Amino acid sequence: MNQPVTRTGRSALSRSQPMLSPAFISADDAAVYAHDLIGNRQDKEYGGFILSKDARFYATLPVGSDGNLFRPSDVLFRASNGDMEPPAGYVIEGLYHSHTAFQRTVLPGDSESELQDNFFSLMDLRTAIAFRHNYPRFYLSSADKSLICYVASGSAQEQALEPLLMLVHPETPNHLEQSYPPSIFLPSHLLSMVYVAGELTVVHAGSFWRRRGRISAGWREWQAQILREADVLPIYGPVFPSSDAAALFAHGQVSKRPQAQQAGFILKHSQTSSFICTWPLSTVYRTFDRPEVFPRNSGGIPQLPDGYQVFAVYHSADALRSAVPVAQASVLHDFMTPDNLWVDYLLMQATPGCRVYFSAPQGALLSCRRFSEDAERELIASVAHPDDFTSPLDRQLARGQLDATAYVRLVAAAFVLQVVKTDAVWTQAGQVTDSWVPYAPVVE
Repeated sequence: MNQPVTRTGRSALSRSQPMLSPAFISADDAAVYAHDLIGNRQDKEYGGFILSKDARFYATLPVGSDGNLFRPSDVLFRASNGDMEPPAGYVIEGLYHSHTAFQRTVLPGDSESELQDNFFSLMDLRTAIAFRHNYPRFYLSSADKSLICYVASGSAQEQALEPLLMLVHPETPNHLEQSYPPSIFLPSHLLSMVYVAGELTVVHAGSFWRRRGRISAGWREWQAQILREADVLPIYGPVFPSSDAAALFAHGQVSKRPQAQQAGFILKHSQTSSFICTWPLSTVYRTFDRPEVFPRNSGGIPQLPDGYQVFAVYHSADALRSAVPVAQASVLHDFMTPDNLWVDYLLMQATPGCRVYFSAPQGALLSCRRFSEDAERELIASVAHPDDFTSPLDRQLARGQLDATAYVRLVAAAFVLQVVKTDAVWTQAGQVTDSWVPYAPVVE
């Protein structure tokens, strides 16, 4: 039987059973996934919902509007009372959407215009407050690549704000609608009223909203602060059945910013075969450790999701690589440096059973884990350099006293080194042996 079709071309069945993302452990994590799928698209508004079922959270995949505004009814059914109806067995946790790009001139340093482009419209806030019983979290995928969220509270301040939000714009296609004259209030004035009315947070940082966390008084100064340690919980990727699968997801995210060194952790649930990764963090791996990712509680203990433990660390290549002989550079630059190996060892030593994943610049994903203190002792001694700027092994590679193939074989003999994803250098998946050579022909 043919399904009824809406004027946007979507069937009633597709709205009642929308395509969903993988499962996540929180609504914010699912919203970041959808935000990442929207990416740089600003030709029209995109949006969808965050749903939950059995303690897991899902994003409906982004749907583009036919006109200027995203219509929630393009994704889910709207009931006669105006509420959106979730698919059977699911609960609506939030709504997310983006804004279209404006064709207007923004003067350098015009922070009010920047805020206007990266903040909720009056209509957004009206909707968030009016439908807080239906979807409590309201997300905006902003032009600056940030994701912000407003959670309506039903507070007295919020109720007092509602008449102001009923203002409508004249003909100007701005996000922040204002009645004539157009200078009744500035975007910063609206923000100052909103953050006391409900909960306003930066879920994912961008170029304007540069810091994750709750927005409150003094938000401009708050954004300018330099953090030495994490002060909010990290964003996590989807739930996967294996550490390799979680590492491959992180590897895909790392590859989107190849110019920056990035790192993160993979966690395993203690009772199930469930693995999640923290979202990649731009960092210098030489100084990377848990406090950069996980905020600590009052006792100084890193805050991890309930039931999860650190299982692995992942990282990409150093942004600045040591000078090596030209003939060896293509292989050495696609592998962990001795410095990386030293940090890998320290992190694995700190957490028994922990392994390391390395995102190679040419596309490979490698994994490394310990198996014998005797096997690793000599290699670790050659990469340690507590009092020198470079390690003995670094100097050997720089002088051409040790070639790239021999270095890889040394690592493979000291650790269990495996190729999870291949590239031009690492052509064979599986464990690296003492007969490894780069660019080996692939045997079908």
